[in-house]
Amino acid sequence: MADEQEKQVLQYLLYKPLMSSKELEKVYAFVFKNQARGNDIRDLIKSLNDLLKPAQLAVKSRLCEDNNDEYFALISLIESEAAKHTSEFSAAELDLFKWIMKEIISSETGSVSSTDCINHSADIPKLSKTDAQKTLDKFIAAQWLKEREGEVSFTVRTLLEMEPVLKKLGDDLGDCVICNKLAVKKFVCPETSCGAKFHRYCISKLKLKCPNCNRVLSGLDDENNLSQTFASQTLSQTPSASSTEEPRRRRSGVRRGRSAVESDSD
Repeated sequence: MADEQEKQVLQYLLYKPLMSSKELEKVYAFVFKNQARGNDIRDLIKSLNDLLKPAQLAVKSRLCEDNNDEYFALISLIESEAAKHTSEFSAAELDLFKWIMKEIISSETGSVSSTDCINHSADIPKLSKTDAQKTLDKFIAAQWLKEREGEVSFTVRTLLEMEPVLKKLGDDLGDCVICNKLAVKKFVCPETSCGAKFHRYCISKLKLKCPNCNRVLSGLDDENNLSQTFASQTLSQTPSASSTEEPRRRRSGVRRGRSAVESDSD
């Protein structure tokens, strides 16, 4: 039987579906009245997962593809259950979400313009541009999507819980050859016959060679060169932005109750 402290941590995870490692450490300190040390967080996750196993739920983690920070999410281990988490949305809203997922998967940058998302409402019956804007905001608030500088991409929550769905939507979507986890925002080996995919943060662990074909990856000898190489590859594969882009409206935040942690953006 779970002790009272573990129950409290679960309540926080149910309230906030996605937590950064820093947020989880704050929850740990608040609940256990002590700072997490060493393997405290890992031990807690193991205890929670033992408790959640009969319900086919689990707390899983992975690194964010943007900032290399670790995030934790309480997810269902049943693929059909993951889809139920989006049941609060209408059919038209889900159609927009499916289109966004396909666009992100098929893009070279692992993102899609927020303007394109809103303009796609023209192809969805009973969904105006205003409705599309509100729908996008709802998926961002629910932590399925995130937006930075006008580009919409997946959160870690989506990568963790929707991975089987995403792989069905994208035939060429593959795993990083280094960590064997789904790679959406990826660097592709320039060797034509190879095409191995890497996470940006995984590339930094390489010793200048692709582990798949052994090609020397020049320009990756330090973090600065890595960033420039990744950006150059991305820009060379990205079409220029449309001149008809509309400005992104500012979203208004709504707080529901109080939390012991402040939200980190992934």
